[in-house]
Amino acid sequence: MRKTTLIDDALSLTMGTTGVLFELGSTVEIDYEIDALDDARRDEYIKTSKEAIERLQKFAEQFNDKTFYNWVKRYTNFLKADLEKQLYYEDLSDQLRDKLYKNITNKKEQLRNENHSFEQKLFQKSFKESRDVG
Repeated sequence: MRKTTLIDDALSLTMGTTGVLFELGSTVEIDYEIDALDDARRDEYIKTSKEAIERLQKFAEQFNDKTFYNWVKRYTNFLKADLEKQLYYEDLSDQLRDKLYKNITNKKEQLRNENHSFEQKLFQKSFKESRDVG
């Protein structure tokens, strides 16, 4: 078995880095799928919550009790604010995931180009050295 050279180690490093980026990209793609399922769940939750808020407000008006009406008002305001917060944080999460995926994609392309250039230089050098020896 031959001893590894600096060239072998350099190629191994670039290939290993490329593999890490591909794995990270795959992980983010899975997260996109999970997020899509969560978005569908959240849409149903929001729809049901909004309907419940409307019914609760109508019931509070019909019940004609000031204490109950005030409680419903506070509670529905809390629910509405919570729904807004959920959407806000979901949007932040989506933006971060998009940024991460774009960054990984760009770095994979950059690394692919750098690897290609590096490999060409190595092969040219190796070819030149073998011609000079022969």
